[in-house]
Amino acid sequence: MATQEQIHAARRTIERLRDQHANDVRKLIGLLESGAMKGKAADKLIEDCQGWQAAYNSVFNRALALIDATPVNAESGAPTPDPIAGLRPHTPWMPS
Repeated sequence: MATQEQIHAARRTIERLRDQHANDVRKLIGLLESGAMKGKAADKLIEDCQGWQAAYNSVFNRALALIDATPVNAESGAPTPDPIAGLRPHTPWMPS
């Protein structure tokens, strides 16, 4: 299990990488569209870049979803909720 601090750090890293990647791909597409490369090869490369962007967005979204689903270590001060706590009565067992 991870601490809340580790989870937040992982989220920030993934978000930073996602934003950096998106900026890099947008710059490359912009460069190609401005005429740095012409013809069918340029059109194909633009299409590939757009495909990469979509694929990486999916990867980053899945990574963020996994981070959101990561349980928090109870020792970090933020207890992990008990999903069945409300389903069972809280009556201590007493020996007879």
